[in-house]
Amino acid sequence: MKSKIILVIFALCLPFSTLFAQGNGKKFTGSITYKITYPASATNPIVASLPTTITMQIAGNKAKADLVLPFGKNTFIMNGDDISILHLMESEAGKFFVKKTKEEINKSLPQATVTPLKETKMIAGQSCKAVEVNSANAAKKSKVFYSDELGNNNIYFNTEIRSVSGVMLEFEYNIMGIPVQLTAISVEPGRVSNKVFEIPAGFTETTEAKLREMKRLGKN
Repeated sequence: MKSKIILVIFALCLPFSTLFAQGNGKKFTGSITYKITYPASATNPIVASLPTTITMQIAGNKAKADLVLPFGKNTFIMNGDDISILHLMESEAGKFFVKKTKEEINKSLPQATVTPLKETKMIAGQSCKAVEVNSANAAKKSKVFYSDELGNNNIYFNTEIRSVSGVMLEFEYNIMGIPVQLTAISVEPGRVSNKVFEIPAGFTETTEAKLREMKRLGKN
């Protein structure tokens, strides 16, 4: 869940796709707040100004997460119904958004081998199962804990764990090039309005290249 869930953001091998596709039919609606843990070895001085928590609002196959970073506020809206991602950014330069379509997402889907583990864990009051994710693009492995009791929302469609049937409660993420761990500290079921997933008034559409340039200028 990168986006990288910026959240985050954030492809699975066929032998396990049937296993993970089995769900309970439920879809979680509500908010999940995650604690962000930065690596002790991180030497980048900007770490002190980065957020320590992130909240994701989820309703069915839609999810929204906000990150306030040094160059501005970033919002990511994942829509698993039409397979699209909105990236909104507010900064001194203005309010802009980029929409990534299903066709664009499918061209750059990350590949990984995902192996179910026997390990379980209680996170934020939820019983979680574990999988090991071995990324095809990097010589690294990571562990993801998820709850299939919460639901099987299709909000991870652009990530390595998109076929895992459950809601992720502990996983790795990447913020401004820094690998971090997100661990749920509260799970609050409740109604989430569809308006949460709409583009607010005052935003202008732009390109990813222009957003990257604005981020670069914002960090200088």
